[in-house]
Amino acid sequence: MNEDHPPQKKRLGLLKRTRSNPHLAEERRRKTVIDSSSLPPSRNRSRSGLSRLIPKCLSKRFARSAEQSPNPGPPATSSSARDLLHSQTSQDLPLLTTTAPKPNPDQPLEPSAANSSPIMTSKQPDQKLVQATLAKAKAGVDGIGHVSGMVENATSTSDNLQSVADTIDTFSPILKPLKVFNSVATGLADVHPYAKVALSVFTCASKMILDQANRDTAVSCLLSKISGVYALLTEGEGLARITSMLEICGKIARQTLECADFVVHYSDMKSFWRRLGKHVFNETEAAIQRHNEALDSLMQEFRDKMTLTNTKAVHRIAEDLDVSGMEYVSGAGRNTSKNCIPGTREDILSEIKCWIRSTGEDVPRVLWLSGTAGKGKSSIAHTIANWSHERGGMQACFCFDRTREAERRHEKIFTTIARDLADCDVTMRGALARAVRDDNELKHTVDVSRQWQELVVGPIREASKAITAPVQIVIDGLDESGNANTREQILGLLSRKTDAPSSQPAELPVNARIIIISRPLQDIRDALDASHVRHISMDDIPPASTHNDIQLFISTRLAGLRNCFNDAHFKTLAEKSDGLFEWARLACEHIKSTNKLGQGPMSRFNAVVAGTSEKGTRLLDMMYARILEDIMPEDDRRESIPLFCSVMGQILASLEPLPVPALTAMRLHFPDGRSSYDVKLLMGHLGSLVSGTSDLHTPICPLHASFYDFLTDKSRSHDFFVDSSSVQSDLAFATLRVMDSEHGLRFNICSLENSYLPNSSVPELEKRVKDSISVELSYSCRFWGTHVSSMSFKSSLAKEVEAFFDGERLLWWLEALTLIKGIGGSVVTLLSVTDWFSGHADFTHVSDAARDTLRFVRTFASTILHSTPHLYLSALPFAPTQSRMFRKFAAKFPCTPRIVSDHVENWPQMEKIIHANDVVWSVAMSPDGKRIACGLRDGTIQVWDIETGEALYAPLRGHTDYVRSVTFSPDGRRIASGSDDKTVRVWDAKTGEALGSPLQGHTSWILSVAISPDGKRIVSGSLDNTIRVWNMETYEAFGAPLQGHTDWVLCLAISSDGKRIVSGSMDSTIRVWDMETGEALGAPLQGHTKPVRCVAISTDGMRIVSGSDDNTIRVWDMETGKALDAPLQGHAGSVMSVAILSDRNRIVSGSSDQTVQVWDAMAGVALGSPLHCHTDSFSAVAISPDGNRIVTGSNNKTIRVWDTDTITGKASVAALQSHTGSVNSVAISPDEQSIVSGSDDKTVRVWDIETGKALVAPLEGHTRSVLSVAISSDGKSIASGSADKTIRKWNVETGEASGVFQGHTDWVRSVAISPDRNHIVSGSDDKTIRVWHIGTGEARLLSGHSGWVRSVAISSDGNRVVSGSHDKTIQVWDMGTGPVSSAPLKGHTGHVLSVAISPDVCRIVSGSRDKTIRVWDMGTGELLGAPLQGHTSYVNAVAISSDGNRIVSGSSDQTVRVWDMQTGEGVGAPFRGHTEPVRSVAISPDGKRIVSGSEDKTIRVWDIDFLHRHQTFEIPALCFSSDLTHALHSASSFLQDSETSAPSGPNEEGWVVGPEGRLLLWIPLVLYSCNMYAPGTTLVIPNNALQLDLSSVAHGTSWHKCREQ
Repeated sequence: MNEDHPPQKKRLGLLKRTRSNPHLAEERRRKTVIDSSSLPPSRNRSRSGLSRLIPKCLSKRFARSAEQSPNPGPPATSSSARDLLHSQTSQDLPLLTTTAPKPNPDQPLEPSAANSSPIMTSKQPDQKLVQATLAKAKAGVDGIGHVSGMVENATSTSDNLQSVADTIDTFSPILKPLKVFNSVATGLADVHPYAKVALSVFTCASKMILDQANRDTAVSCLLSKISGVYALLTEGEGLARITSMLEICGKIARQTLECADFVVHYSDMKSFWRRLGKHVFNETEAAIQRHNEALDSLMQEFRDKMTLTNTKAVHRIAEDLDVSGMEYVSGAGRNTSKNCIPGTREDILSEIKCWIRSTGEDVPRVLWLSGTAGKGKSSIAHTIANWSHERGGMQACFCFDRTREAERRHEKIFTTIARDLADCDVTMRGALARAVRDDNELKHTVDVSRQWQELVVGPIREASKAITAPVQIVIDGLDESGNANTREQILGLLSRKTDAPSSQPAELPVNARIIIISRPLQDIRDALDASHVRHISMDDIPPASTHNDIQLFISTRLAGLRNCFNDAHFKTLAEKSDGLFEWARLACEHIKSTNKLGQGPMSRFNAVVAGTSEKGTRLLDMMYARILEDIMPEDDRRESIPLFCSVMGQILASLEPLPVPALTAMRLHFPDGRSSYDVKLLMGHLGSLVSGTSDLHTPICPLHASFYDFLTDKSRSHDFFVDSSSVQSDLAFATLRVMDSEHGLRFNICSLENSYLPNSSVPELEKRVKDSISVELSYSCRFWGTHVSSMSFKSSLAKEVEAFFDGERLLWWLEALTLIKGIGGSVVTLLSVTDWFSGHADFTHVSDAARDTLRFVRTFASTILHSTPHLYLSALPFAPTQSRMFRKFAAKFPCTPRIVSDHVENWPQMEKIIHANDVVWSVAMSPDGKRIACGLRDGTIQVWDIETGEALYAPLRGHTDYVRSVTFSPDGRRIASGSDDKTVRVWDAKTGEALGSPLQGHTSWILSVAISPDGKRIVSGSLDNTIRVWNMETYEAFGAPLQGHTDWVLCLAISSDGKRIVSGSMDSTIRVWDMETGEALGAPLQGHTKPVRCVAISTDGMRIVSGSDDNTIRVWDMETGKALDAPLQGHAGSVMSVAILSDRNRIVSGSSDQTVQVWDAMAGVALGSPLHCHTDSFSAVAISPDGNRIVTGSNNKTIRVWDTDTITGKASVAALQSHTGSVNSVAISPDEQSIVSGSDDKTVRVWDIETGKALVAPLEGHTRSVLSVAISSDGKSIASGSADKTIRKWNVETGEASGVFQGHTDWVRSVAISPDRNHIVSGSDDKTIRVWHIGTGEARLLSGHSGWVRSVAISSDGNRVVSGSHDKTIQVWDMGTGPVSSAPLKGHTGHVLSVAISPDVCRIVSGSRDKTIRVWDMGTGELLGAPLQGHTSYVNAVAISSDGNRIVSGSSDQTVRVWDMQTGEGVGAPFRGHTEPVRSVAISPDGKRIVSGSEDKTIRVWDIDFLHRHQTFEIPALCFSSDLTHALHSASSFLQDSETSAPSGPNEEGWVVGPEGRLLLWIPLVLYSCNMYAPGTTLVIPNNALQLDLSSVAHGTSWHKCREQ
């Protein structure tokens, strides 16, 4: 070690304190020191100037990272640069130390590994050192003899970076990357001085460097490497990311300095090496190699860092997208302005902090801090929350506010907390993103139990694996969450007083801490009185401590009045406060105020401390009264108090706080003109009592809950009492009038320019909304219905509401709601308004208008939320013609789409479809009609909101087998369920928690449960043939089982008086039982011939209704047990469920035939047509208490909600006119008058080919899907093949089956009728073909295929049968003899799905799963030409025209194609219109029409001539009508000459979308299904084709012209 170089020693000492391997670092530095010690004195001295360039104050972490940068350990050539880094660092910077600092509870937490990132800070470089360093660099250049004119100006380089860039450009393109890097050098120098230093050195020596480079290839290569380094730094996003990667950039800059130093002193080094006898070339190569390797290593680290940064950024974006949209309450978090004043509440804060830091399983996870109003609880809450935030901990703070109850914060508490925690930690954010990624419903659920478990507990547990620091949640003001019911579930989760173990706070990690702040209300006290909850009461704080804290608080607040007051005064006020910080605050504000002329601070002080010695709440009341009396002198109170009460009443009655301008604006519309008053005049005097007095944008609300309590309690406030309910009428009128005012609602309120854009793509939409929709208008739109419905009925107000529904303001209201994202609230508004008008006959039309608007919203809300202009362009024109919305407003918007064919008249029967997790076995509706419960095959129960279709909480789990029955208790608070696991369970209907233990006693499956009207008993029926009665409270069985049935008890019902039980059984009988005694009353009710599946009792207890497997419904007299009239007949399957509507005259039944039927019980006839509601077996039906809705459940895992009123209306007629399943096969009659179709709905139907109307009733008889149909040559008979393994022959005229042919052992896929009408040929999945004699029913078996036979065809001469199979072959059979007439035809590479024979019996055409069509020679079996290619999916069907010139094919690509038989070329463009795979095609005998059947449940008729017309003239770009004049006007603006084809119809969501996602219009598929007109279509069955006139539509940037001018 050379003692002449102390910086070297200090640098070595510094290394011992780095985090890298000390031995390796020391060895590396030792080598450097030894090499440098051999330098000549003159060379060694050259370091002294550069060594002081680095600034004196770099952060510890930066110094640490700089020491760890890769270093090639070069010889003394780079010592100047190294000393530049190390000598200054060792002398001037605070050294890193391994000595741990003394623990401090308030110091910042060490961030987790997941969150750690280099944070570098520094001051600007010392300018004197910079100048000295640059001067030394100049001298070094001068000494080599390469003096440049620019060097003379080098000392100003760091102050004029632009000149640096200009100099670089002057000398060489090789240094141009430095110019780009230089553009951010100033910013980088602020945080990383190396960049500026390196750039300065290179600039200063650039002329010398280039001169040297020209003479020395080695130096030139090094310079090129450096240029490449900076090129990489500045390419792509390098510069943008430099500030996020300061550590690695610092290493690169440091290494660049060493390279610069090497180049500057290269000439000296060559001379020095020569004197030592060293090989200059080898030494140069070795030195440069070390620099190159170091730079390569650093750049790879940079690339890796960039990749990691990009990956993290992508993950962050993805996670942000996942958690975006989660319900979040803004303004509910921590607030630094509410912190305790420093020095106050230190003891309790210290106690809470110690609890937070405590570890161990036995430490309570929950702390409850309680205290009466004014004690300063919230200040402690915010102080703790902000303390945790400052320490870098994972924390969240959530504050309730009674003035914001309309926000329903109690429903969003844990989603908000989860998002705040996620913002603190990447692990938490990732866990939260994963939780909602696959369950989007979680983002919006109001089920706080699910929020707690899945969004808080689970992610915290996962994050805690990487984080040991406390995870802190503060919940402030829980007592202000609303009434006890609103916080019941929250308290249950936090207190562990729930039966769901997964929700227990004890299951949180040991580092989780939950702090609850509230007043000690009884319900909160009862819930949190638990051993695992630590309780701290503000009342337990020693009075002396509180006194001292309040005195300090007062002295701080009155610090500006020290000239008037001293510590004695402060002490007096503290003694007077009775420990209430709120009183102390009010007293200080009062003393400082100048409201009253002639009263100074001291006189106010004397007034405050004088008087009685009241305590607690009374003391606060006196202070409030004093402040108000001071504001309103006695002489003026007669006028001022009513005004004060009116304004404060408005503030307290408002459903969310409003700022002063909004309050004033609303008062202008109060019915009483005298109420017009500038609220600002009053608020200016209330600064100590309410917030927002100094800022016109801040909402006004009481600063403390105690002021709210004071004003609303007349016994406390006396003259200042505020009756907020008295202002409700004013607010109801005002909200309606604000919307109708000059600055209220209007068309296109936010001036949206383009209808092609979704709202999410509108530039600065949020700003537009804020600028265009005032605070008072937004409030009025959201809350007018609530204010109206809170009033008793008043005709003057009713007329205001009537006017609202009568004008365009109704539409503009919906427009505004979508823009402020409040459209969901319109449902509540419309329902409440409907209820408000109930019973007032003069205003029935207003109720009807509200209901119609509700249907409009339910149908179109998602559309107008997506793109607001489409309220007018899509929603309004597509509303049913008989709806009030259409009749009232459609004509006012003439430049919108016009439906010219198939405009729906009435609202659809079905309101919505809810998708369950498994097969639905049972459904029930809550007594209030707002919830649906369903029992599922997977053993769970799900509960849904009937309006939103949203699951209210996670599935109820507990049963271990099918849930066969569910029911609600009469009060709606409980759900009972029966299961195949032989148990009955009871659940809390609000929380979803299991109550008590399972009810056990049955020895087999439980098939039915019911709850008595008083809610005290549960009755269950079982597969063990018994009925049991249970005590709802004790969960014990009452007495012995009820026995009498000789087979399974399938169903139960209890009379409305609770005295009788009615049961239906597998033994085909119904029994009536006495609830108290358990005795059977009378003889069994007999009449059904098969098991009784369902029973119901009329509300008057006089009638029993039953449904049976015998497909009938019977009505019985309860007293006599006799059947009343004949059975109700009409269902084609078992009657699975019955219900009686509230009018007792109508019965609703659901059947396994997939229909619901409404019956007139008195007349014994069906009302309207059956409602075809499901595509799978029907399982259950429930009726809403008001009879307005029917809920059905099915084996297809869906629950459907239906409007009762429409079931018997015109809309239901369509049900008879359509298939309810996939159309698998179609055929055309020889006379071209009718179409025959077979469907998955098990029916065969016959349609008029011109009108699409059904010619006969559905042909029913098959028990499974109909897969194929054929029609005889005379058109009188139909043959059908089914998945039920049979073939049926039908008489077209009568609709009766005239024969059933059985013999196949698997599905019958295809049938054909011989030309002579004597035989039917069938192909089956049993791999055989059968030839049936129609007269005898005998069959001849044709065997030869090794796979399913998918298709058969008979030649026109009746001599040949052709079959196609899954074995990829086609076989030709002799019709008469049976044997194969030739070898199998091979060529397809996939299953052969369809075959056809040409009329001249010369060719066979086949379609295959390989997406091709092939043509074969019938005689030789040879393939004729190349395969016909064009379809992009399976070819499911082929047909040949009667002249043999055309082939028609249908495919799973949803298209129908026409081909030229001779050339194999496609004729025209494909026919597009089906929205699901095309299963079958047929060609009319005249060759002019094609008929296709599809999985979309429709049949389409196509005009073949359209293809020829299409070739002779150009079809308009966008036309959804057979009338070409209806084409879209100005289509070019929509399509913009895009190369992509114009949309042929709506996408699966209903949108007609153009290039780049442009939105043209939206078609409600719930109204119009798949029946959209497509070019070439002449008919769509059912309901014909929807055709649109788009010729006058204003769209794109002209959309606003759609309205009548």
